[in-house]
Amino acid sequence: MRIPRLPILAAGVLAATCGAAPGYAAVPHTVVPGETLWSIAAANNFTTRTIAAYNGLSEDSSVYAGETLEIPTEAEGAAALSNAGLVDTSSGSATTGTSTPATPSAAPTAPPPESPPYWTSAIYCPSCPYGQAYLSSNAAANWNAMRQESLQLYGIDLYPTGPLSAYRSYAQQLYLYDLYLSGQGSLAAPPGTSSHEYGIALDLADPSMAMVIDQIGGQYGWAKTEAPSEWWHVNYIGP
Repeated sequence: MRIPRLPILAAGVLAATCGAAPGYAAVPHTVVPGETLWSIAAANNFTTRTIAAYNGLSEDSSVYAGETLEIPTEAEGAAALSNAGLVDTSSGSATTGTSTPATPSAAPTAPPPESPPYWTSAIYCPSCPYGQAYLSSNAAANWNAMRQESLQLYGIDLYPTGPLSAYRSYAQQLYLYDLYLSGQGSLAAPPGTSSHEYGIALDLADPSMAMVIDQIGGQYGWAKTEAPSEWWHVNYIGP
C-alpha cells in the first residue's frame, strides 16, 4: 500500500496553532493522468521547487494519477522553502535557512501547437490533443504492436504521460529546457540533443508500463537506456 506523502508545514501553519497567524490554507490537488510535478506547479503559478518543498519531495520526483498533493498559499510555499534551506531562484541554488526566498520567475511561454512531421506516425495518448502523440514511423509501428501484446498478456495499456512525452519539436524542447533552467521544470536536455526530437523516445505514464518494457520491449526494439531511477524514459533502439 502506498504511504501518503505528508507536506512540510509552513511556518505560518505552525504559528496558527498558537493563534499567532491565519490557519492552514493549502488546497488538496488530485493528480490526473498526464500531469507532472512541474505542470501542476506552473498551473498554480508556483515553481516546481516550491510545490516539491511543501510536499516533502525532490524536484525530480514523479507523481502518479490519483495521488494527492497540497497546493500552498504564497506565504506557506515561501516558508516551506525557507525551512528546507532553499531559495526559488532561476539558478536553483541552495542557501541557508535564514535567507529570504526570491520571487518565483515567470514561466517561459509555451510554443504554439505544431503539426507533426511527415516522418512520424500516431500512437495512443489519452491526455494529448485528439488522443494522439507521435513517434517516428518505425518506432510508432513497433510501439503499437508492443502495446497490443501488453494488453493481451498483462492487461496493461502503454502510452506516454502527456503531449510533450513522445515526439517534440526543437521549439518544444527549448520550452522544457527553459523551464528547467528557470527552476520550474524537471531536468531536460538542451534543444538539439534530445532523442525526443527524433521521435525515438517516450516518457511512460505509469511504473507498471516500465515493467512491461522490461519483459517484452526487446522484441520490439524498445528499452530503458537512461539512469535506472528514470523508470519513465524509454528509447527505440531498433530490432
